[in-house]
Amino acid sequence: MSFSAPLKGFQARLPGSGPVAETVLDRLRMLEADVGRADAFGLSGPGVSVEARLCGPFSENLVQAGCGIMALHGRSEARPRPLGVDYVSILTGIATVQGMLAATLAQLRGNPVSRVELGADGVALLAVGQYIAAATADEDPESYEDLPSTARPPFVSADGIAFEVESFSGEAWQGFWASLGTPERAIAHGWRPFLLRYERASAVLPRELHEAAESASFEKIRAIAATTGMHVCPVRTVAERRADPDAGLPPWTLRAGRAAPPGPGAGTGLPLAGIHVVESTRRVQGPLATRLLSLLGATVTRIEPPGGDPLRGMPPMAGDCSAKFRVLNDGKRIAEIDFKTAAGREEVMDLICDADVFLHNWAPGKDVELGLDAAAMHAVNPGLVYAAACGWGDALGKHPPAGTDYMVQAYSGVADALTPAGEPPRPTLMIMVDIAGGFVSAEGILAALVARQRTGHGGAVTTSLLAAADALLREPSSAAVDGVFAAADGLLAIVTEDVETLCSKLDIPVPPMEDLPDAITKALGTRPVADWESGLGSIAVPVRRGLGALVSRHPERFDRNGCAIAVSPWIFGGAS
Repeated sequence: MSFSAPLKGFQARLPGSGPVAETVLDRLRMLEADVGRADAFGLSGPGVSVEARLCGPFSENLVQAGCGIMALHGRSEARPRPLGVDYVSILTGIATVQGMLAATLAQLRGNPVSRVELGADGVALLAVGQYIAAATADEDPESYEDLPSTARPPFVSADGIAFEVESFSGEAWQGFWASLGTPERAIAHGWRPFLLRYERASAVLPRELHEAAESASFEKIRAIAATTGMHVCPVRTVAERRADPDAGLPPWTLRAGRAAPPGPGAGTGLPLAGIHVVESTRRVQGPLATRLLSLLGATVTRIEPPGGDPLRGMPPMAGDCSAKFRVLNDGKRIAEIDFKTAAGREEVMDLICDADVFLHNWAPGKDVELGLDAAAMHAVNPGLVYAAACGWGDALGKHPPAGTDYMVQAYSGVADALTPAGEPPRPTLMIMVDIAGGFVSAEGILAALVARQRTGHGGAVTTSLLAAADALLREPSSAAVDGVFAAADGLLAIVTEDVETLCSKLDIPVPPMEDLPDAITKALGTRPVADWESGLGSIAVPVRRGLGALVSRHPERFDRNGCAIAVSPWIFGGAS
């Protein structure tokens, strides 16, 4: 075996089909496991035997409805709606692989973890954790009102090309729109809602911005962006993405480093107990990756600039810390270091000399510029797993546009996949690709730790938001009935293959399939959601719009530290 094939010589067993099983199958195959079918998930190899179980059958859109995802995705249209991709199922598949890799690593280190259980609802609550935290914060919790935003991004050029924009400074924003002849008032009024669109999952922008974009060709818009510091990216189709030469490649690049002493052993406890992770990351992708590793038992030390990460002060507040920051970084150790100075870089090297993992999401080339690249760190700690979580990987060359959530949605085809037929493609304003990127980064780090344990070499692993977005492009699952319907006092998601039984419970005759949606809506409109929820059973779930209510309905799924924080979706058990 090699570092890039950490599961070579392992046998994986997968039950049935569907988006979870197919996601697990694809990823274990890319890690070089031999895959076969069985009644349950399992992974076995030299000195290792792991079983995994997904708790209860579930339907994608029922979980999206029940965990607030439909409400977040549809907020800018003022109506909850399904994402249109199997988002929760794919994240649950990745989380299943993470659990199996973590248990494999534990056994290789002497910890007899042999079973893992998880549920899709637990994964979904992690995926919307920042929004739940903000809605349950101690201080001025955010209330998520539906705000129709017909003037939201993306924009369309004079030659009909839809594009997303990204800006990290008001100066770039001002210069770009002024160069397109936009009225000063519209530029000023658009900046704040544009900046806060990540937090609010909605953005109401002045119409004049769209009119300015429609007055220029896309090439002219690109040229203006280049001179003003704005970032632009065309909105592409799924077919265009699949035609790219890098499409379909493994989502992680694993590279062996130096030979190293064996990794630390372990006794009992969570599978990553005794593993030390050091991170220098910002925003969502990197912090979520290490948050997942900490839920698996790792100790995480977070490097922040002197005075702390500025995002700690972003409202709403949970005690003395931003709720959105806390939900990603709760429980991590903090080391305040200015690694732009020689003394600070020495402190970083001291910190990683006995660490197992170092993760960053710096801009391309920043690691070499700082002298904190993989080669430099491996000279100090040859057993280190050096991890980078980036936006584009190598896909767009040395000077790519900003690799942020909505930009990657646009380029990767995710925006196209999310959009109903007949509508122009547009990214969801719910944070989505950043979350998938965090899951994929943690998955790659776990694979690298298994490789280190099996090969006796440290190494490096690189992941990207683009590769994470690719995972979401699987054809969505479907059922005879799969939709959102209005009852007398709210919305109900229904998913079932058994049309006859559904119609019997609705007390209506079975209509022709083309008339079925209208017949269901007419029947549901006679009674409130609560009545139908109890009468229809497991095939129906109310579409939850109040994120705070999720916590009161399921308190066992959350811890409290100034805001509600979703607990680990994994449950591990020892050898039988």
